[in-house]
Amino acid sequence: MNASPILVGSVAKGTFLKDPDIDVFIRFSPEYSREEMEKIGLEIARSVMPEGVESYAEHPYLRGKIGGLRVDIVPCFMVSDPARKISAVDRTPFHTEFVLANLGEEQRDEVRLLKAFMKGIGVYGAEARVQGFSGYLCELLVIKYGSFLNVLKNAARWKRKTYIHLGNGGKKFPEPMVFVDPVDENRNVASAVSEESKSRFTLASREFLKEPSNKFFFPPPPKKLSREEILDTIGKRGTKFYAVIFPRPKVIDDVLYPQIRRTLKAFQDILREFIVLNAHYAVLEDRVVFLLELERDELPKVQKHEGPPVWHENSENFIERWRSGALRGPYIEGSRLYVDRERKLRNVDDVLRKGLENYKIGKHFEKKKDMMLSGPLEELINDVDVESISEFFAFTFPWER
Repeated sequence: MNASPILVGSVAKGTFLKDPDIDVFIRFSPEYSREEMEKIGLEIARSVMPEGVESYAEHPYLRGKIGGLRVDIVPCFMVSDPARKISAVDRTPFHTEFVLANLGEEQRDEVRLLKAFMKGIGVYGAEARVQGFSGYLCELLVIKYGSFLNVLKNAARWKRKTYIHLGNGGKKFPEPMVFVDPVDENRNVASAVSEESKSRFTLASREFLKEPSNKFFFPPPPKKLSREEILDTIGKRGTKFYAVIFPRPKVIDDVLYPQIRRTLKAFQDILREFIVLNAHYAVLEDRVVFLLELERDELPKVQKHEGPPVWHENSENFIERWRSGALRGPYIEGSRLYVDRERKLRNVDDVLRKGLENYKIGKHFEKKKDMMLSGPLEELINDVDVESISEFFAFTFPWER
């Protein structure tokens, strides 16, 4: 068999934190087809970890435990140049080689500091749940700036668009943060970093440089509120809290969280006339809870309805349609026609459920719409794990707890 194992990731590079994952890649000759690489790779992995669970990135791999340590065994192709990769993971061994060649021995601890700092403030990890900084990105930042403190000094000055590279630049990318991959200039290592994660890291860097504290690395857990405290907080805010609860789809996190964000965005768009002040979600073992704070929970009876400009070919039809059916109008504001009409749907639940006929939510939530539970949070408080929403009501930055 023309294949060989290689240790990659933070363990191979000596930049791991406590309880790391062990990443073992099995590199196959390109003479194998993708189907053969996947099939034989999984067979080898199962011979080592019979109890392993098959997971999926670009192609299947096995995740399990050996001697109490978490292990990923990933098949890939052996290529001579990352630009000639056959699958995305073929690039990973080159990342390990680059870091080993360019990160000094003493800088490995600097990377660990940076990872621990990012973990403490909640931005460590490129997975969809976090949308933060990968371990490889942390290593590249230390290679670029030399030390943990120098990374923070630079991050504290980041602006709206951040573009970083180790050579002569590279391709332009649309994301708010760009770090051109030194082994593949067509890849942005920071593509997973959301605007929020980037901004939180910038703020935390400024705050730490002003007043260093262990709380940035080891923050206390969020304050836990009781049901009574949450209900009391709602009363004091004088706003309306609306909850939507779905059974949790049985999909991996990297599929689940983008669908959660899409669904929450749809809820916000549908309920925009209620003025959405804040939106939150909590992922539990058996359900997903969406929480929306609204300025009001009932819309007025009268709705201002916009028509076409007076000069438009449809203006006469608009006037004819509404001449006897409007509460007021038609009338003109600027160049447009308007009428005041009676609103058909006025409460949150009616508007949301009607809106879901026209707005797309995550496909796995779409399949469970008939199981959706919705209503004022006060009425559904016993269906919500209050610990999961405590952080919303008692929010402070992790380093300020």
